[in-house]
Amino acid sequence: MKQKIYMILGCVSLTCLFSWWLWSAFHIQLNKLCSESSLVFAEVMQKEKILRIGRRFGNYDPKSSPNKISGTEKEEWCDQDFLFYKDSARTLLDSLFRATLLEHKILANTALRCIWEGRVIETSSNDAFYEEAIPLEQFVCRIDENPDKAIMLQAYIKLPFGTVWRHSHLMWGISALELLLLGGVIGGYRFWCKKIRKVAEQELQKKEKRLPTPDPLILSKTISWIELAEDLLFDKEHGCLYYKNEVNICLAENSLRLFCLFVQVEEYKLTYEKICIEVLARSTKNGLSKTDRDAVANTIRHLRKHLEQIPVIRIEAIRGVGYQMIISVPALDEKSH
Repeated sequence: MKQKIYMILGCVSLTCLFSWWLWSAFHIQLNKLCSESSLVFAEVMQKEKILRIGRRFGNYDPKSSPNKISGTEKEEWCDQDFLFYKDSARTLLDSLFRATLLEHKILANTALRCIWEGRVIETSSNDAFYEEAIPLEQFVCRIDENPDKAIMLQAYIKLPFGTVWRHSHLMWGISALELLLLGGVIGGYRFWCKKIRKVAEQELQKKEKRLPTPDPLILSKTISWIELAEDLLFDKEHGCLYYKNEVNICLAENSLRLFCLFVQVEEYKLTYEKICIEVLARSTKNGLSKTDRDAVANTIRHLRKHLEQIPVIRIEAIRGVGYQMIISVPALDEKSH
């Protein structure tokens, strides 16, 4: 019982350890996908400009607004300002972002939050989405030092667990390792139980080892033998069976109690309940359980194994009732020698 508890505790501990490991690997992959999605969003912003603006006719003249803001940032502000006039809801940018993510095999829900001319523009009408989704890197561009004129674009992404799982080789590896270890623990426990059972059977066989052929003097004066059939004698006190001056075996423990019980009852028939109560000392008040039936079958199997050397005795199952011991030659009354 203790070994079973240790095995269960070991499996639970391994499961907890690997669950924590999987959780860590999940967040590592989630952060990686978010970084990759930020790069995709920057790529999509350039793709939108090509589709909406086309070729450029000139560059922004930094002298037209002398301040510390770079000309590149001002050019970006002009482009974004034009794109907002063309598509104030920025639905094209959102759809391009989602489609490009799919090209990178990233299935996700997306939305944009933008600030233009002091107004907040959101591509999703679901306010809860922005609370649950992950905000990506902000893109801010300015034309001058006035903060109200700054244009901000930020993408939000919600990645399903399956998407993160498919992209994480580490999570696949951890899961495979966990299954292997759990299988090893369970397999090792079953192998150990089988080995312990085999050792116990060997010890039992040593106790029930064959005895030397009894001397006629012992037969007549020392041991009280019951003659079950012609050339078949049984010593109830010592659990010895003697057959044709050739085979002498000794039964012990449950095998001896079961054989004695067979000999005592009419027609050598025993029910499951009688074996449970009188041989195995099990209570059957609530009826026979599967464990009870398995224990009975195991006890019958042990007795059959010990009786293999005596061909005139066999034990047959009576379906739904129990078992019957059959002696091939006519049984005789008990006779003391």
